[in-house]
Amino acid sequence: MRSPFPTNFSKPNSWPSPFARQMRVLLVALGMAVSALSAIAGWNTEEEDIEGHPTWIYTPTHALPNGKHPLLIVLHGCAQTHTQLKTFGNLANAAEANGVVLAVPFVGLEFFGTPLQQCWDYHEARDNRHHIAELVRLADTLKARTALNVDPRHVYIAGLSSGAAMALAVSCKAPDVFAGVGAVAGPSVGSSQCMALSPGAAIPRTNVCDAIRTCRSLAANKASHFATQIANIAYGDMDLDGPKAMFAPSPTDTEHAGQYKLVSTRWSEDNAKVLQEIYGTGALGPEESVQNGLGTLQVAKKGNDSRLSLLVVHDVGHAWPAGTGVPNDTGQGGLWIAPRGLNYPAFLVDWLISNNLRARSGRRIRHHRRVYRCLTPAGKYSGSSNGRSVTLGSCFSTGI
Repeated sequence: MRSPFPTNFSKPNSWPSPFARQMRVLLVALGMAVSALSAIAGWNTEEEDIEGHPTWIYTPTHALPNGKHPLLIVLHGCAQTHTQLKTFGNLANAAEANGVVLAVPFVGLEFFGTPLQQCWDYHEARDNRHHIAELVRLADTLKARTALNVDPRHVYIAGLSSGAAMALAVSCKAPDVFAGVGAVAGPSVGSSQCMALSPGAAIPRTNVCDAIRTCRSLAANKASHFATQIANIAYGDMDLDGPKAMFAPSPTDTEHAGQYKLVSTRWSEDNAKVLQEIYGTGALGPEESVQNGLGTLQVAKKGNDSRLSLLVVHDVGHAWPAGTGVPNDTGQGGLWIAPRGLNYPAFLVDWLISNNLRARSGRRIRHHRRVYRCLTPAGKYSGSSNGRSVTLGSCFSTGI
């Protein structure tokens, strides 16, 4: 067969055919694309400041079948850094396996609490430090980057503790942006940050109703997008009020990393009730084993769609369940990461992508009738505890 390429390139008066020139252009472009992908795949070499938050970004080598990437924003807890989550949170493995772009921001210079705590400011969802607005804009910034090729139908946010509470507030504020949320041991939307470490019995009885109202108020005219949003709520059974709660955090105790009791499991149970109402689901279904018994899952559905899941992580306290398989140790990310046990990043990414409603064609938004009866007026935290005034920003002594 005769070659389509000209054979007289060496002759000074000859020139490749149009077909050959097109082939060269395509080959050069392909080579540049491969080189660019190799250059940007993995974590960025330096944090990027986005909306005042130094941010680690992970770019995968794989993608969804449509060639695009989901985006997952992951928020650290108090007394924890984004670099600890990046290094020890087992995020990259889950992202690479599913073609997910990761963004792991630090709280920045404007934080709630002491310099040792550096918490996200979710206090009563007032957004005094603009974290909610900034994280929405961070998501919009990354969605707009051509190089990242983010699928806007697959944008998610997750976090631990104060990061979980912030993730819930952000997902309430921008349900049109976030298709799903994952919250590990986070207090409820609209709750006082000064109540974060309270035992379950001290959490206001109006908490569920207050959180429902606050979430809907944050969403305002975007509330219809809750009809296609999904969520996972998770907590460790060794956290405060959990059935295996055992170890109280102490400055002199560093032997039980990942297993301390700190934030009541009641918050997570309430959060599930809040989202059942927001999404209009049925009751949570029967318990099922996750990852060979490392966790127990219940799912609430609306029709045939899985909309909400409640995950109990076994033998883990107030910590990010990294599930890397190495022994729990402060050298593996500090006190608030649990390397041993369930791999939450793998679970969460798979659950969110598998149950995503927005990527399905022909979805029709249906409104639901309210079923949760909030008979008492919304309770507002007065800013005092046992008659003593408290100062916002320094109202608890242990990081969450």
